[in-house]
Amino acid sequence: MQQRASVSSRPQLSAWTGAPSLVPRACTARCGTLGGAAAVARGQRCRTAAAGGGGADDAPSTSYNHLSATIKRKQRQVESQLTELGMEALDERLQSATQAPVNPPYRLSRLISQITSTEGRAALVVEIARPSPSATPTQLAALAKRAVAAGADALVVRIDTEDTPEGSKDLWAVTQAVRVPVLARDWCIHPLQVVEAKEAGAAGLVGVIAQVNGRGTAVMSSFSAALGLDAPVEIVNSRELEGLSRMGVVFYGVNIGVGISVSLPGFASDLAHGLLGEMPFGAISLVGAKGLEDARKARLSGADAVLVKKEMWEAAEAEGRGLEALLEQVRYVTGGDD
Repeated sequence: MQQRASVSSRPQLSAWTGAPSLVPRACTARCGTLGGAAAVARGQRCRTAAAGGGGADDAPSTSYNHLSATIKRKQRQVESQLTELGMEALDERLQSATQAPVNPPYRLSRLISQITSTEGRAALVVEIARPSPSATPTQLAALAKRAVAAGADALVVRIDTEDTPEGSKDLWAVTQAVRVPVLARDWCIHPLQVVEAKEAGAAGLVGVIAQVNGRGTAVMSSFSAALGLDAPVEIVNSRELEGLSRMGVVFYGVNIGVGISVSLPGFASDLAHGLLGEMPFGAISLVGAKGLEDARKARLSGADAVLVKKEMWEAAEAEGRGLEALLEQVRYVTGGDD
């Protein structure tokens, strides 16, 4: 508990300039959710706090400084989109998206509940991206089919510009190629990104991070839900978990894009264990894994789903183990509670 408190005391990164009144507007009623999202959209003028925050543990970010630079880059990209689109057109686009919420036939939260209750194992979510910038959406779709055939229950597609020059095309190609839940992974700082994921056929998105979005986190979560999308909120401490659970957030991510920059053996896994043990009744958890031991510990700690990170299976293939063999091992170590 003392270790968690030290992490909780860190200041947050903040992608929002909105007023504190944003959070109460994040309600389940569609009109209230849209109001909060629109307020966030109008208040977004792209700034990042100068200090604090948790560090990122892996690509696309390897340190706090890199995380801060990544968010600033993403903010510039979103700012450019907003300037080109205009506020009136943005409001219309947000309104249109909420008037036609999707009902994905392949919903991750529903699948996770089904797998954990009927099979007694963690759902396996595999993260994929183009192997190189010159690869095509068609090649990525082929990789998606291979991952599903190897045992992936769901997929996460990296669509950030550091991973692909055509994120929307990649996402669309994968959603059309497989019949499992497909989520986009990006650094999600604005409701427009949620709308774009919906338009590309995704069942949800990964990348809503409490350390980054601050007071706008609950708005992003509820706005995604209003569109019919799953959007696990990534947390790094119990304070975030407690606050977000009071606001109705039920789907959480741990150790996905933001990790803990503390050089103590086992600290990150101990923290994840503590957070999973504090999850409110009915909450769903998705925990990132860079290795088999990460996956095993996540399941033993109660993770409902394990995200097999892109770096994990790429390293396995570099060692001569195929994706198929790796997923078989992951399924074995996450197959029960023992």
